[in-house]
Amino acid sequence: MRREQAVSALLQLIAENREVKCRTERERAAAEARSIIKAAHAEARKRLRPAVEEASRRPAERLARARAQRRTRERLARQQRVKARLEKAWRLLRESLERSWLDPDGRHLWVERSVSRAAGALPPGEWKIVHPADWPDEEKTRVRQRLLERSAVAAFARDPLVRAGVKFASGHTVFDATMEGLLADRPAVEARLLFHLGDEGA
Repeated sequence: MRREQAVSALLQLIAENREVKCRTERERAAAEARSIIKAAHAEARKRLRPAVEEASRRPAERLARARAQRRTRERLARQQRVKARLEKAWRLLRESLERSWLDPDGRHLWVERSVSRAAGALPPGEWKIVHPADWPDEEKTRVRQRLLERSAVAAFARDPLVRAGVKFASGHTVFDATMEGLLADRPAVEARLLFHLGDEGA
């Protein structure tokens, strides 16, 4: 082989070798670039997912919070309405009881029912009857007669603090049918008022 041919062959070999190396290097670089891009995409998805979940969760949380706040406002408004209605009903109830006591027929019915119920609670014997200062004597006489029929002796006592009603006591047993006694258990009375008010109490 002549020298020129040998040089040409050597140059061809070098060129081919360089081409192989370049192709290999390009393929390695391309593979590395794909790997980097893939890793970058995976990292981006990893970071994006919580952000998307957080973004989608926020409206639901805001809606739930708004609903809870609305329910709280509605409950407080209802409680205020109920409280106002109960205050009004309580005032009207006291006024009605006072009017009933001032009316002779209403007072008679009040006393008669109170005597009957007290007779079921108090033992026979001496009864102390506390009453308003202006309770008519003739009505006290009727009560005295009623109690004698039940083997009870009446001892009457005025109390300026009693505005309406009567209170019976025998020994340690007391039956309080005064207005204050009837209204003493305010929660229980208000529960009955709410029951009678029905939807209007809301």
